[in-house]
Amino acid sequence: MNIKSDTREIAKEKTFGHQLFQKFASFFGKVYATEYNPLYYLGSIAVLLFVVACISGIYIFIFYNVNPRHAWESVEAISANVFNGWMRSIHRYASDLLVIFILMHLLHTLFTSKFKRLISWISGIISFLIVILIGVTGYMLVWDQKAKLTGYLTAKLFSALPIFDPSIAGAFLLNDLTTVGGFFKVALFGHIVFSLITVIVIWVHVLRISKPKIFPPKKLIYYVLIALGIISIAFPVVSDPPAQSSNLPLNTTFDWYYYFGYYLMKLFSVNQNWMILIGSGILLCIIPYILKRKNNSPVTIDLDKCDACNLCSYDCPYEAIDMLEKNGERKAILSPDKCVGCGICIGSCGEHAITHPLFPQLNFGVNQKSDVTIFSCSYFPKFEIPGNLKSTHYQVPCTGSIMPKDVQRILEQNSNKVAILGCEDCYYRLGKTWTVNRFLRRRAPSFSRKFDAARVRHFTLTQYSKEKLIDFASAPLNEDIKKHEFSIVDHKKTKPVFAVLILAAFFTLMIPLSRTVVHFFNANEKTLIVNFKYISSPEEYETSSSTAKHMQSKNPVVKKRSSVFLKVYASNDRSLIYEKEFKPRGLRQDIAMFIFTQLTIVPDQVDVELQETAFPDKHFKLSNISLKKGDGTFVVFKDGNLSLAGAN
Repeated sequence: MNIKSDTREIAKEKTFGHQLFQKFASFFGKVYATEYNPLYYLGSIAVLLFVVACISGIYIFIFYNVNPRHAWESVEAISANVFNGWMRSIHRYASDLLVIFILMHLLHTLFTSKFKRLISWISGIISFLIVILIGVTGYMLVWDQKAKLTGYLTAKLFSALPIFDPSIAGAFLLNDLTTVGGFFKVALFGHIVFSLITVIVIWVHVLRISKPKIFPPKKLIYYVLIALGIISIAFPVVSDPPAQSSNLPLNTTFDWYYYFGYYLMKLFSVNQNWMILIGSGILLCIIPYILKRKNNSPVTIDLDKCDACNLCSYDCPYEAIDMLEKNGERKAILSPDKCVGCGICIGSCGEHAITHPLFPQLNFGVNQKSDVTIFSCSYFPKFEIPGNLKSTHYQVPCTGSIMPKDVQRILEQNSNKVAILGCEDCYYRLGKTWTVNRFLRRRAPSFSRKFDAARVRHFTLTQYSKEKLIDFASAPLNEDIKKHEFSIVDHKKTKPVFAVLILAAFFTLMIPLSRTVVHFFNANEKTLIVNFKYISSPEEYETSSSTAKHMQSKNPVVKKRSSVFLKVYASNDRSLIYEKEFKPRGLRQDIAMFIFTQLTIVPDQVDVELQETAFPDKHFKLSNISLKKGDGTFVVFKDGNLSLAGAN
């Protein structure tokens, strides 16, 4: 029969996502072993890939020519060398995989409800955005057709802001290196600086976490690096044609991992894209407020019982306990805002000075005799205890809250065996690790050597079954306790070859999305682009009220300049195709204006006219402009007149 359970429900905290994720991850545990399961190190693998991208990037930068006129040729020379080309491929694929693992880490955090620590969440979102900026600026440095498209779309997006020149977008299409060269240098500077900033953001990301897993275990690092090296050999990276080969980037490869936001430029207007960008950013940042953590109720520390052993402070995964002076004595002081209620500190305290309001201190009655006493983590799913097994069940917030001294007492007075049911990957990060180390006598407070550690067994979520519990409870005791150690029922064996092959296969699956062909310009359409800077005639001048000569300007100060109308007509019938008024920039409308217009035209010939509104004689016209399908026709203002520019 079962003795009445002392189970208590955790305070309305959902556990479904965490349980389901572990069941899914367990399939890979059969190959990698739980200790090296990559799904439990998504964030750590992302950091590893960032480091790989940085190291490989520094190496290929040695052979890179920063002059945009020669950048593409230098990149091709890098690819032509076997080792350098391999390093370039590693750099590209590590960068793509970095985005993938960041997104997987984000989704895992959302799915398992671990996103509620505000600083970690916000810094994680910021790091993702910075990584996207690093990737975009990196692609521009190749100066191929994709780089041209990147520059064009970026300039077009920022043209909505008053301080940015919209004609820069046209300069990218026209291969105007005089204008683009400055933008190119900014991209190079940003690519390096953003990488340095990422290091700071990663530090902030783990700032309030004790003993963070910055990098995955050494064995998993080898698996990732070998798999990355394999796909870099099998699928070498190639560039698009050089940017100067055409005006319009008609057929460019599209890396969805970095360019997913740019695709919206194909679907929505510039202003709508800004609304989407700002709205999605705000939404991501306020998720911790929308889905606010249910109060887990922080633990309580009885300072009268505290003997300042420091163990609770060492073991807390979130640095919520500090050893401070209190009334002249050194005591464990809790920071309630950092405490998540995991109770790991309870298992550290030999004086039972720490209690959890939702899980009162357990009372082990002498008369409660049973075959096995079961401790289950609050994130362990509901389970059925075999009816023929005499047992006592206690639910604890985390297996890390189990005090070895209490288990010793149970084995001495209450039960023959103790079963611990917990997570494969602890929800609170360190609970499983500390529990295992305590019962293996590797960490204080450790399990006494006077007791047979084989009478205690840890079952992980995916490895537990009624049959295994019965076998454990009914197994005969061995009198020689020195031959027995605490054991954990978990995936322990690794299969290195399959581990590498699975990672290599997964990495290979991501490659097609990094080289998809997307068309932002239609080769079967006639495109007209009007792009230039224009300084219109002064309409008003400043008048000085001062009579002092030194206060008088030698040249009249312009107060306001004339606006202009840009009109496009069909040459055959003079039907109006396009008309727009452009006004000078500045608060007083006294600064030069930037004119940029991109049109898809049906007629074969058009006339373009520019007319100042305040001065009818300031009229410029370019007639019978022949339009052809494909590379676009460009109209610029040069030497005081409208003229054609670029190849047609």
